[in-house]
Amino acid sequence: MDEAFDWIELTSGEWLKGTFRYMYNDSVEFDSDKLGVLTIDWSDIKEVRFGGPMGVRLDNRTVHRGRVTLDDGEMHFTETGETVKRDKVVSIAPVAHDEWDRWELNAKIGADYQTGNTNETSYTGAIELARRTATTRLKLSYIGNYSETDDVESANNHRVSSSFDYFFDERIFVRPFDGEYYRDPFQNLNMQLTLGAGIGYKLVDTKKMDWEIQIGPAYQYTVFSTVQPGEDSEAQSPAALFTTTFDADITDDLTYKLNYQATLTNRASGLLTQHLVTSLEYEITTIFDVFIMLQVDRVEDPMAKADGSVPSKNDVTLSLGLGVDI
Repeated sequence: MDEAFDWIELTSGEWLKGTFRYMYNDSVEFDSDKLGVLTIDWSDIKEVRFGGPMGVRLDNRTVHRGRVTLDDGEMHFTETGETVKRDKVVSIAPVAHDEWDRWELNAKIGADYQTGNTNETSYTGAIELARRTATTRLKLSYIGNYSETDDVESANNHRVSSSFDYFFDERIFVRPFDGEYYRDPFQNLNMQLTLGAGIGYKLVDTKKMDWEIQIGPAYQYTVFSTVQPGEDSEAQSPAALFTTTFDADITDDLTYKLNYQATLTNRASGLLTQHLVTSLEYEITTIFDVFIMLQVDRVEDPMAKADGSVPSKNDVTLSLGLGVDI
């Protein structure tokens, strides 16, 4: 076998040649030149021969880096001669492969166009980037919506967020950084910046379902688009941040995702803001899928505008479009 590649033997006896990207949540992502990017259940793999050193995290919180092999249900560490059962392995990631192999990209674009008695154009865009190693996870994301009706702008909001997690073991992780920038003039928010930290826990961690929660302190700074005379155009507040993400494979091709965030602040900053994104994604190919996505944003106590009007507490957006997974 060519040692420049990674080799996987399935329980069926079939061999695959390519690049072992990672093993996480009992699922392996493997890049084959002929078959493309494959997602394989960890339990369906009999043997792995790695072409280079790997980082392996075990359920006792230790991390091994170096040459390893998987054979007959055991992980063998070449340098130390140690052997552990495969069910003790939490995650595997390359040490010396290209940096891009540690990244995942998911992008979505939805559009709607109507003409006639009413001319309306709507766009929704979302991008998610994630970088994984044996012990860390970095997430970067963007979601935005724009709508125009009869040449008049009716929606224009943008949210950029980032978080970094360090895993102590299979389920517990600490989040030393959690940041978000949000802008929505129709909600009277010229800018809202939230910085926080916290601790998280995986409630469910299986090959078909992943559910985790995270909670911690934060700080929020808000600049309003307009305010009534005598009101402060800026607000600052200590905050409590709660997030949860849920991901389930309904079938081999259909996936359900949910991401919810709640931020508790003082009344001047809105008291309680909530952000929910939930979607159904159907895989067309290994790269492309179609999706239907629901977004709900709610501000419990929105700031009145200069003309005295108060923005609606709820904004709801339903999108249908095309997604890309790389």
